[in-house]
Amino acid sequence: MKNINEIIPCVILAGGKGRRMGGKEKGLINLLDRPLISYVLEKVSGKAAPIALNINTNFEKFKNFGYEILEDPLKGHLGPLVGILASLNWAKNIRQKWVLTLPCDTPFLPQNLIESLLKVKNENPDLDLVVAKSRGFNHPVIALWKTDNNLILKKAIEEGIRKIDIFTSQLKTAHVDFDEIDESKSDPFTNLNSPKDLVIAMQILGKLPPIFGLAGWSGSGKTTLCAKLIENFTKIGINVGTLKHAHHKFDIDKPGKDSYNLRKAGARPMIISSKERFALVQENDSQEEKSLFEMLEIFAKSPLNKCDVIIVEGYKNENIPKLEVFRREIGKTFLHSDDNNIFAIASDEKLNTDIPSLDLNNIS
Repeated sequence: MKNINEIIPCVILAGGKGRRMGGKEKGLINLLDRPLISYVLEKVSGKAAPIALNINTNFEKFKNFGYEILEDPLKGHLGPLVGILASLNWAKNIRQKWVLTLPCDTPFLPQNLIESLLKVKNENPDLDLVVAKSRGFNHPVIALWKTDNNLILKKAIEEGIRKIDIFTSQLKTAHVDFDEIDESKSDPFTNLNSPKDLVIAMQILGKLPPIFGLAGWSGSGKTTLCAKLIENFTKIGINVGTLKHAHHKFDIDKPGKDSYNLRKAGARPMIISSKERFALVQENDSQEEKSLFEMLEIFAKSPLNKCDVIIVEGYKNENIPKLEVFRREIGKTFLHSDDNNIFAIASDEKLNTDIPSLDLNNIS
C-alpha cells in the first residue's frame, strides 16, 4: 500500500465553451474579484504536483498562472471526455500511473478530497477509477484516473462516445461518498454553470444575504410595496438593501455641481461623501449595461453596509426568486404563468392561483 500522503499529478479542466455563462471562459470569471480557477488551485496547492491546465482558448491569460497548458488532443469541442483524455495522455507521458482531474468551476472542494480518493485507490489496487460522490450524485470529472486507460478512452471518443457515464461503465470504479466524511452544509462539489450560480456561491461564502425580486407590470405598485416592506423590515431590525432597474437614462447628479463637473471631466468612478451619506457614480462607458448578477456582487464588497436581505425591483425576466405584484386594472396578464421563479403573488383582490396569494393592502 502506498503512503496516503503521496503526491498525485492533477489537471484542472477548463476547456469548455461556457455557454450558460454567455460564452465566457469559466475559469477566468471572477468570484469576489478572484478567477474561479484560482479557488481550485488553492485547494490542491501542496497536495498535487505537477499541475496542468486543460485549455482551448485564451492561452496567454491562462499562462499567467504558471502551469503547463494542455490542449484537447481531438479538436471540435467534443466534451469533457476529451479533456480527460488530454489529462491521461499527459500524466502517462511523465510516467505517472494515476492522475486527478478537477473542473475549474468548483470553488468549494473539500480539504480532504485528495487524501480520501487516494485512500480508496490504494486500498483497491485493481481499480481503474475513483470518483467523488455527494448528495446522491457521482462526479466523474472529480476523480482519480488510471492513465493506462488513455488508449481505450481515445478509441471510445473516436467511436462517438461523449457521455462520461457511458465510458466509465466499462471501468472498475469505486465511489467516495463525501456526505459521509464531509460536514459542509452545502454540496462541496457545487459547480458554477450560470450567473445565478455565482450569486449562490457568494451566499455560500457568506458575502451576500437572501435575495428576492418584485416583478410586475409598470403601474402595478412595485415601488410602493418595496417601500412598505423596507419600512416594516427596518422596524424589526432587519437591514434591507435594494437594487432597482431603470429602463431609461437617468442621472442622480446636477449640472453645475462640483461632483457633476468632475464626473464629466472623466472621473471613473466619482465618489462624493459627507457626514450623512456617500455616493458612488460609475459611468458605463462601453454603453453595455451591467448584468443583474454583476450589480448584486457590489453588495458583497466594502464599503457598503452588510444587509440582511436584498430586494430587487424590476429585472422581471431574471432567474431569481420573485414576488409578483398584480393589479387587474392595469389590464395585463399574470407573470407567474410563464415564470417558475415567482413564489407568490401580491394583489389588491383575492385571486384563485396555484401559488400563495398575499394582500397588497395588508403588508404588516
